[in-house]
Amino acid sequence: MIYRWTRVVHAGLPILTLGVCVEIFAGQLLQTSQHTLLLFPILFLTIPVINSVAGNIGSVLGARLASGLHVGSIEMSFKDATLRENVFTAIVLGSVTYFILSIGIYSLASYLDLTLGINLVEFVAIMVGAGITLVCIIALASVFTAVWSFKKGLDPDDMVAPVVTTLGDTLGIIFLFVFIGVIVL
Repeated sequence: MIYRWTRVVHAGLPILTLGVCVEIFAGQLLQTSQHTLLLFPILFLTIPVINSVAGNIGSVLGARLASGLHVGSIEMSFKDATLRENVFTAIVLGSVTYFILSIGIYSLASYLDLTLGINLVEFVAIMVGAGITLVCIIALASVFTAVWSFKKGLDPDDMVAPVVTTLGDTLGIIFLFVFIGVIVL
């Protein structure tokens, strides 16, 4: 396959345009929930972490899948052991990362006196619960996007990152507030 910039722009522009629209929606969700953020100042530290970890893990998973699909070491099926191992590894990596970061963020927030109204166990439960839920969905979205784009003759490397980062930003905000509502509100 010959790569031309026109092909990349033609294939990527629709997904990037959709991503911008979804990100605007995510920003509006965040704005409408600002009262909750003001009740628990520690949450201001969590939003970038929730979103970036899932987006990064989903993008790396997508790149691994794209490489495997291109060289033929991964088949387009969940029966493929390598595909399943990559998804499992991404989920475990995300879970451990969210756990470690939640303790680090809480420690920093305690030092800065931002932990008002929330204890360590509640905070870790929110971060890890939202994070694991998010990384599981992002992993599945990464697989679906990589396989779908490969079947359509598009380069998964051009498709996966915009999809998983946009989905991660939006769902990260939603899951964070769902877990806040369930655990502390």
